[in-house]
Amino acid sequence: MERAIQAFVEALGNDGVLTSEEDLREFRDPYAFKGSDEWAASAVVMPTEVEQVQAIVRIANQYRVPLWTFSQGRNNTYGGPAPRVRGSVLVNLRRMNRVLEIDDDLAYALVEPGVRFFDLYDALQAGGHKLWPSIPDLGWGSVIGNTLEYGRGYTPYGDHSTTACGMEVVLPDGDVLRTGMGAMAGNRSWQAYQRGFGPSPDSLFMQSNYGIVTKMGVWLMPQPEVYLSGWA
Repeated sequence: MERAIQAFVEALGNDGVLTSEEDLREFRDPYAFKGSDEWAASAVVMPTEVEQVQAIVRIANQYRVPLWTFSQGRNNTYGGPAPRVRGSVLVNLRRMNRVLEIDDDLAYALVEPGVRFFDLYDALQAGGHKLWPSIPDLGWGSVIGNTLEYGRGYTPYGDHSTTACGMEVVLPDGDVLRTGMGAMAGNRSWQAYQRGFGPSPDSLFMQSNYGIVTKMGVWLMPQPEVYLSGWA
């Protein structure tokens, strides 16, 4: 493990790798039934770009280190950010937090896994976009993480898995896969059309550990011309 951690530091820098007991304490489920020590991690790595995620996966393969990936890790009592295999290295994607694109005409956003619902809402408001995100009860969760777990929200676009369009995924060997029309570089329909040529692999990465999703397109609801807010 020491050699793996040194390799992670070389790939991510000192600020991208956490190993102290104090730092690791944050990455436990405070409401775990069996106690938070049951699923303690050995280290946390925090990439900022897809190339660093590729490096992490390749290092883990080289040193046979188990990885556990999360975006925000806020689903406490369901495990939070804690791994299921004690001693795993956590891949914390919170620093990959950019809203990469918002398209008003086609009503979509392209986001990284560290983007929270709060962040997407703020980006839409700051840019004056007349588009609505679908959000769950708590806005502190990851847009991508919620979607991959079949999360739901409170608009007609509330079935989030059906409004995802185009993924970028780092595979277990460190290669990058772009689903749908993203297989062709620079294709402007990547976030507009869900299908590609041949079988669609997107569902393989829903509630699974077959890859690390580093980008995803999400469809947004055009703001209605007239609407009324109310409480039931």
